[in-house]
Amino acid sequence: ENFYRQVDPRSTGRVGASEAALFLKKSKLPDSTLGQIWELADPNGKGFLDKQGFLVALRLVGRAQSGQEISLTGLELPGPPPTFVSAEAQCG
Repeated sequence: ENFYRQVDPRSTGRVGASEAALFLKKSKLPDSTLGQIWELADPNGKGFLDKQGFLVALRLVGRAQSGQEISLTGLELPGPPPTFVSAEAQCG
């Protein structure tokens, strides 16, 4: 929820591809992995994520970071939380 507010501060109900990509890159996952995650989170190719799609992406990031398979199977079960590098850490 907190992550979602960061990428949709005006509560529009959608996160564009560029905003989502900038945020998800802070996970330090390879671009190819982030591409897989995007395809699963935006299965209809809309070019943006609604809140549910963004939450799916976050769960998949957490799985990928812990070495688990990037899949929608069992996504409703609790999984490892994603971690992101903060903007402050990138500057130093």
